Amino acid sequence: MPVVDDLGLLDMRAGIDFIYDNRGRMLLSNDPVASARRPAPRFTIGSASGGYVVRYGASLDDEQVRQLQDIVAALPRPGTPYFREEGLDRFRAFFGDSETFGGPAYCFPSGLTRSSQAIRLTEANRDLARDTLPWLYEEFAEWHPCFVLVSDGKAVSACYSSRIGDRASEAGVDTLPEYRGRGYAAIVTAAWGAAVRSSGRVPIYSTGWSNLASQGVARKLGLRLFGSDATWE
Repeated sequence: MPVVDDLGLLDMRAGIDFIYDNRGRMLLSNDPVASARRPAPRFTIGSASGGYVVRYGASLDDEQVRQLQDIVAALPRPGTPYFREEGLDRFRAFFGDSETFGGPAYCFPSGLTRSSQAIRLTEANRDLARDTLPWLYEEFAEWHPCFVLVSDGKAVSACYSSRIGDRASEAGVDTLPEYRGRGYAAIVTAAWGAAVRSSGRVPIYSTGWSNLASQGVARKLGLRLFGSDATWE
């Protein structure tokens, strides 16, 4: 697998997160299943130690894009994956409100191994998810690869590809509330990351700043923070 720097990882992630029009503007979220896609945000910017990755929504007019490009051009080059607060304040002033979403993005170490507790969901065993994760029971093939942890004869935690591209995939994780706090999410996420890497793609994990449990999964697995983002919907 070729080495990609942090700015390249951010660009790769932006490429798989959205569906774009012929101008390169964001149209829709790039969920594997069309029915799950939703309108793209107006603007998103990612920060890594090497610079910024910016995407503009199709709902912005050309003048708004030009003004945003001027703001981006005036930003100091970031020395860490984190945004400087004064930089974010410029976008908050432009949009008239705070960002809708923001959070860290992580890459996986090469040494992750799959625990025997993580079971790959297939046509032969998808009944494991029928009662607990019914949407995954119906659509597991589209969100591939998908790994579950089974307790009491049913899938109670799952990690799957929420975004899929030629070069990278991004993780989605779902654990039933009553089974959280037991380390199950880390087990299925490690299995997912190892499987994606073995397919020749780069596995990416991201979350929101307020989702401390998800950040805890990243720490437990030793994932490396390579960037962060801020999004206005």
